Formats: sequence, C-alpha cells, structure tokens
Amino acid sequence: MAMMLKCPSCKNAVQIPDGAAGKQMRCPTCKNAFVVPGVPQAVGASAQGGGVKAMAASAQGVAVKPPPASVRAGTAGSHTGAPGGAMDFQLPNIPPAPSPGAGATKCPACKSDLLPGAISCMDCGFMLAADATSPMEGEGAPIICTNPACGVANPPNERNCVRCSNVLPTPPGTMIHNRYKIEKQLAVGGFGAVYLATDTKSTASVAIKDMICQDQGEFAIRLNFFRREAEILRSLESIPLVPRLFDLIEQGQQAHLVMEFIKGKDLLKIMEADNNKPFTIEQIIEWGRSVCDVLSHMHNQSPPLIHRDLKPDNIMLLEDKKTIKMIDFGTARDVGRTQKERAMGKTRVYTEGYAPPEQIIGKPEPRSDLFALAGTLYHLATGKAPEGTFTARELEEELKKPNGTIPQQYRWFYELLRINLAEDVNDRYFSAKEFKGDLEKKRVSKEMACPKCQTTNEVRKPYCVKCAAPLNDVIVLCNQCGKNNMMGSRYCIHCGNRVVR
Repeated sequence: MAMMLKCPSCKNAVQIPDGAAGKQMRCPTCKNAFVVPGVPQAVGASAQGGGVKAMAASAQGVAVKPPPASVRAGTAGSHTGAPGGAMDFQLPNIPPAPSPGAGATKCPACKSDLLPGAISCMDCGFMLAADATSPMEGEGAPIICTNPACGVANPPNERNCVRCSNVLPTPPGTMIHNRYKIEKQLAVGGFGAVYLATDTKSTASVAIKDMICQDQGEFAIRLNFFRREAEILRSLESIPLVPRLFDLIEQGQQAHLVMEFIKGKDLLKIMEADNNKPFTIEQIIEWGRSVCDVLSHMHNQSPPLIHRDLKPDNIMLLEDKKTIKMIDFGTARDVGRTQKERAMGKTRVYTEGYAPPEQIIGKPEPRSDLFALAGTLYHLATGKAPEGTFTARELEEELKKPNGTIPQQYRWFYELLRINLAEDVNDRYFSAKEFKGDLEKKRVSKEMACPKCQTTNEVRKPYCVKCAAPLNDVIVLCNQCGKNNMMGSRYCIHCGNRVVR
C-alpha cells in the first residue's frame, strides 16, 4: 500500500509507491530529489501511523529518539493500555546506496545528465546499476511514464507507472491483435505513443499509433479522434504524401492505428541536428507544391477538411533526401456541413507561431492551413520558427528595402509567404491551388482577367470591378441573411452584414 511522506524541501506530502525504500524520488511540487528512507518495521495496533512518522522525521533530517529500553524489550503486540501509549517499533533502516559507475554521465533510460555519484536519475527516477551504464541485471529496457508531471522510468514488466499509476506505453515483444509484434518505441506524447512493429503475417514493418488513456470518459473522447483520423487517412489514400492506413483496432480500453512505416526523419529534427541550417529554396518550393496537393484534396472534400497542425515536425523526409510524407492527421477535422456549424467555435488545437488568429479563437477554415504552410516554408527557408503575424510584418519591412538581406531572385517567394501570413484571412490566397500555382510560376500574381468581360482586376477580389461578375467559384454564406457571396467578400452584397466564413 502506498504511503505518504513529507518532502524534506517544501514539506508537502508526497505519495510513496510500494518498494521505493532506499530509492531516490523527485518531489512533484518542488522538483527536488530525496532518498526515501527504509520502511519502518512496526509492531502493534498503531504500527502504520508510527512508522510513517518515523519515515517523515528521518527524511527531514530530524533525529528520531529511540524508545525506552522497557518498551524496546516488550513483546510483539504489547502496549501500555493508556491512550497514546508507546508501541514497539524499530528505527528506519536506510540501505546503503549502490556504488555508481565511474565516468557515467547519462541516464540509460531517459538520457538526462547524471549528477556525480548519483544512484538514480533525478529526471526519471531510474535506479542505476553498479556500473551506472546499463539497466539492472536481468531487466529489459525501462518504460518511461508519459505523464508530463511524472516521467519516471518503470521496470519493463509494469503496465501502470509505479509513481503516478498512469497507463504505460506498450513494451517491446507485445503482440497486438495476435498479429503485430511491437519492436520498439519511436515516439511518445501525452496522449499516446508510436511504435515500430512487425506484421507477422506479411513480415512487413508497420507503424502502430497506440492510444494511452486510463479514464473511461476521456477514452471515449479520444477514441472519436482516433476514428476520425482513420477516416481521414482512408479518404486520402490516393495521395502519395499521406501514409497508408492498414487497420484500426479497438480492444476494450485500448485503440491502435496500424499505418505505413515511414523510414526517415521529420524536417525539424534534421534542421536541429544541422545547427538549424536552412534547406535550399528550390527544394522547399518542390515540397511546398506537394503539400499544396494534399491541402487541395482535403479542402475540396464535402465538408472541407482542415489539417490544423501543419509544421516541419509533421513532415517526414525519406531516405532518398528528396521525397516527403505528411504525418499526424489526428488534429484534422471538417469545418461543418451547415453555416451554423461553421460559425460555431471548434476545439482550440494549434501550434503557436504557425496558427492564424481565427484558429487560435477556435474558428479555423481552409485558409488557416495556408497560413500554417507559409509559416512552415518560412521556417525551412530561414532556420527560424515563425512568430505568426509578427513574421509577416518583419517580412514586409525587409521587402521594402531595395538592398536588404533577401536575395533579389527570391523576393517573390518571401512576398508569397508574407501574403499568406496575413492577419486578415481575406488577404491570403483563396486556395491551396492558387498557392501552388504561384510556387510553380515562381512569382506572385497581382492581376487576373474577368472571365466574362476580360477586364483586369486585382487578385483576390470577389467581383469584377466593371461587370460585377464573380471572380471565383467559392461561395460564402452570410450569417445574417443566409444568402450567397463570393469568397473574398468582407460584407454581404445583399444585407451589408459583415461576412464571417
């Protein structure tokens, strides 16, 4: 049974898991580490309470006065009979710490730096072997708890964290659905983990996205996200940039997505490993065109699908160093089938710097993905993460300089990024198709001819300035009167109300 102990530093109560005696723990409140005293061996009716007090006193460095000899000599279970009478007990016995290995500097579990003479990792709590370089003899690789407030390393046979009881990721060797054998963990987050596994029927390597959830109510919510991601992947299976989905497995309080295993690294990790060195503009243009194909396909669904989390982390570069794949469609969703549904606030899912203002307040739309695409291309071209609309203002100031830092042959590229990082959604490109078109032409389109009277109009205008013919075929409904307007309309042509897409 877990017991409570006061932290020597902040004095707050800390739950001590079974078997933690003599081990080093980190206080979840103040983050300071301390060694858990040996479990006191108590005898008598009040043994548990007295033992915990002795542990707490020992942990705080307070000397515990031994009981009188007459009490120590008493028989098991004897007591004075008076209220609050003394009981028989032994003092806490802290076992000696194992000798850490000489020269070890990294935790074998979480790879964090070790303090000199450490017997356990102060970040994940992993107990070091005598040589401090490998897990304890006879044990497999430790399992790191995915709870952000915990992160402790657990023995490989545990299914729940010994510190916080959170459900742990699946250990290597586990069979999923009597078919997929887990080989190793590839990535882990707060909601789940991704593993490399082997399909025992075909011997092919697959990636399995495992949902970790202990709460039954929360599980139902996350399961809906899993099912939605599976539906989206199936709808995009004809697009080469999207990983193929093989199976969705639901087993009790567990769910797994079995997908195509992608050999490669995400673009952010590649840049960080190379001191944030940018990629070439020509290569970025090709990648941008490919991403536009995926976004066009998503945005042309009925209702339109939006990705909501496009960034370098979610783009994988394959081993040929040219081909990319988009990953993590778990945050994607449709914008709603009716105007009422589209006007309602959505779950606020975004990555700071890549998300436009309308997405931050919970009202994303297809052009929100164009903002994220522009931020992603900016990051790949400069090695610096975007800062939302602030980056657009910085680019605008730089483009005003005739002899600035932007090379002349790529001014069009940064102008394209500036436009699509605009704060007002109507100042951005109307579609991913338009975005791709300018990437292919390597210029920013400024004008377009009216299809009816051939009058030249500025791009991204909803109606011709001469004949009022629609200049695009995307309809936006007015929230006030419900009548049709063309995309780019800021005000309804029927009632004058502000149009909100």
